[in-house]
Amino acid sequence: MFLIFITMAHHDRSIHKCVIALAEKGGLSASTAGQLYSVPMSTAREWLRKYRRDGQVGRRKRTGLWHFSSPVQDVALVAEAERNPFYSARGLTAATGCPGQKDRIISRLRAAGLRAQHAVVKELLTDVYKPHCLAFAESNIHCR
Repeated sequence: MFLIFITMAHHDRSIHKCVIALAEKGGLSASTAGQLYSVPMSTAREWLRKYRRDGQVGRRKRTGLWHFSSPVQDVALVAEAERNPFYSARGLTAATGCPGQKDRIISRLRAAGLRAQHAVVKELLTDVYKPHCLAFAESNIHCR
């Protein structure tokens, strides 16, 4: 019977730093340095790649929430929503080319002070009112 022990040593930040130090300054490859600390080779190589890219151990600092659209696209989105108030979020995305999902589009519109507008659902025109509507239309439309 064989037992395989899987270690989670590579989740320790100090081991992360040691592997990178051995690979950068110790002259070892990332794979060899990772094996010394029981870190998978692919993980050690990825750590070294990220360290060389970012210059720091661990995660990069983020700027907060991702903002996929530019201020110019946001202005175009708001202008299109004001011009066509009954467009859906999908329709606004297609019309302006502004990237993002429905929630992101809605948040941009709310930040601009716009709210959802829905067309009023009207009752069907009954036979009783049809002649009255026709008479109104004929009296108010000047056709030649």
